[in-house]
Amino acid sequence: MTGLAIAVSAIAWLVLPPGQARQAVVFLLAWIWPTAAWSLWWDGEMSERIVIAAAMTILLNTLLVLGLTYIPGPTPAWTLLLGVLVVSVAPLLLFMLGYRPSHGGSEPLRSEPSDWGEYLLLGLLLLALLLRLPGMGYKELQGDEGVIMMRAATVLTGDDAEWFNHQKGPVEIALPLLGWGIGESINDYWARLPFTMAGILAVLAIYWLGSRWFDPRVGLLGALLFTAGGFGIAFSRIVQYQSLVMLWGALALLMASRFRSFGRTADLVMACSFLAAGVLAHYDSLLFAPAALWLLAGRYRGKERPNAATWLAALSAAGFILLFFYLPFVLNPNFGRTFSYLLSDRVGVGGGEAQLASGLADAWRMMTFYNSIWYILGLALLVAMGLWTVAKERTAFAAVLYFAIPALFYLLLVRDPRTHVYTIFPGASVLAGLGAVASWRWIRDWAGSRGSTIVAGLGLIWLSVVVLYPTLLFVDSSVERQRTWADNRPLPALYPVTWNEPPDYGLFGFPHQAGWRALGESWPDSTLPYGSNEEAEIANWYMAQAPRTHCQNANTFVMAANTQDAVPIDSSWLEQEFVKRGQVLVNGKRSIVIYDRKVKMPQIQLEATEFDRWLTPTEARRSQHSGQIPVEANVGSQIRLLGYDLQTEDVRPGGQVTVTLYWQALELIDRNYQAFVHLYDGRLWAQHDGAPECGINPTTRWERGQIIADPHIVDLPTDLPEGSIPLLVGMYDLLTETRLPVAGSPDSAIRLTELTVEAG
Repeated sequence: MTGLAIAVSAIAWLVLPPGQARQAVVFLLAWIWPTAAWSLWWDGEMSERIVIAAAMTILLNTLLVLGLTYIPGPTPAWTLLLGVLVVSVAPLLLFMLGYRPSHGGSEPLRSEPSDWGEYLLLGLLLLALLLRLPGMGYKELQGDEGVIMMRAATVLTGDDAEWFNHQKGPVEIALPLLGWGIGESINDYWARLPFTMAGILAVLAIYWLGSRWFDPRVGLLGALLFTAGGFGIAFSRIVQYQSLVMLWGALALLMASRFRSFGRTADLVMACSFLAAGVLAHYDSLLFAPAALWLLAGRYRGKERPNAATWLAALSAAGFILLFFYLPFVLNPNFGRTFSYLLSDRVGVGGGEAQLASGLADAWRMMTFYNSIWYILGLALLVAMGLWTVAKERTAFAAVLYFAIPALFYLLLVRDPRTHVYTIFPGASVLAGLGAVASWRWIRDWAGSRGSTIVAGLGLIWLSVVVLYPTLLFVDSSVERQRTWADNRPLPALYPVTWNEPPDYGLFGFPHQAGWRALGESWPDSTLPYGSNEEAEIANWYMAQAPRTHCQNANTFVMAANTQDAVPIDSSWLEQEFVKRGQVLVNGKRSIVIYDRKVKMPQIQLEATEFDRWLTPTEARRSQHSGQIPVEANVGSQIRLLGYDLQTEDVRPGGQVTVTLYWQALELIDRNYQAFVHLYDGRLWAQHDGAPECGINPTTRWERGQIIADPHIVDLPTDLPEGSIPLLVGMYDLLTETRLPVAGSPDSAIRLTELTVEAG
């Protein structure tokens, strides 16, 4: 049956054009049918088999994408399709040939689920869906998501260096890349859907972990608490790695628990593979390794000795997964920059900056912003009860490590934890589930059935209160509360806070739509380049990498409301030189105002919710434009000037000339260099010196191979003589004022052209 579904879907892919229907078919081919096929290969309860099979599918597809994109040149859709078909068909062939994990992997639980257990689990999954899926297409991409999608597009079109320019693991690029590559165009909803799937699967993984460590009631309550947590909801609604870290981390511990009980090679291989897969998502996954090692070591606390062949297979699988990406990454120059950033900027190692618990206040503010204070306090009390129960019963110490290692690391050791505190909550949820069951038993024994019923009712009220908060914050898009916190906090009387302002950084998954989708679909090319106060990573995605400037040479300017990481602008310049030409409305409210320099631009008024934005990889990849006039001259050993654009309409005394230089980073650059544009014939008549892109994009931020468009607006003096004057450009170190050498130039400057000055 699964094989027939795969064949029908493949035929549908051939005949459907790019768009919604084709993406639905791609989702079936890449994620649903492989999961169904691999679930046949495993044994055990259906929901446990599904979550293991789905996590395997995500891992195999990630390795598939990496392998195919390592091949030089663009990655055709048919190669990716063939790859996912192999991933789907392989378990069916193994199943028919009799190669599958031996029976017995369905470890008997300490107590069997109640007759209502399956219905409760289905209800839990329904709640997870209701907190994660609604309105997912409303939200526009955020900056980090825009970077990921740009990198995916660039990889698809033939530049695999983007894997290593990224300062995180490759999974968050690989997942949207696969659907995009096969579907050939994509929108925000379909880019996010694999991460939503992973977030929902993480709920199942938490359920099974709690069930196997303790009992199904602990699993259900732990998964329920995890489902209601703000971090799990937020990270299921964005194109980022966190859902994968939580999913693979929980499953690494689940498979380690199965191996501890039965010693099956397949379980050990998957435990190590899932742990390695988590590291492909982010280094946060290493925090779950101590709990996994404790479980695996538990197999040998008796008389049994390790089987060399079993461990060789498991370590070989994990080593292959890690080395497949991290070996070329370690050899890449960007690895050193990434390592330094993590240790110095985030952890705070070096320079005497690291202090014990220096990030605790920020972590508290982050946790009580993503969640209500009632959720955090209630969870803490239940975790404490869970820890007491583990100590009393001397059982499942891995649950303590699952919670305590991330908590100690991010609450005590890391200077700038931001949202990485999300790693605390899967383990906290399992312990809290145990604490809830233990508390209910204690109350029942002490106060009888009537007392336990009252407490259960109070627990339901508490749960309703804590679920309402993330619903208002993440699901309800009628009021974008995160962007308008001062005026639209969720029910201040019910949800008090202990801080005055929300966190400044690391806010992901909150609903916000400025109207960039509508603008990208309707933008007239004649008005480029444009400027905006919106961060470049967002605007570049929706504007399909259209020419943008951060300098005062914009033909139009887009002023977006409620930007999260706003680009500073000179409002007086905007008011003096521009007039309002249009606006974009979101649900009838103005969100974007469009200005232009009195060019012949039609009046624009758009309703954002009426537009969708589908992009091909070619449209969304990083701009490759290198200037209308080629140069190809090296400046020092790390930078090349590829070409330039020149606007000469106003070359007269008192006029102005705009030169846009197109630099390319040949290597990573560890110094900030200034660019200069000089009108010089023995006398310096005019100049413009400054950091690239009017100070917005210093050279230390450039990535290897990146092309940077760098406008320079040169004001010409009133006494500028008529005739031809050389236009010279180059770069220099601001601290030493030493120019970077240019081959064949004694003054270390590139002579672009001669400007012909006309009479004023």
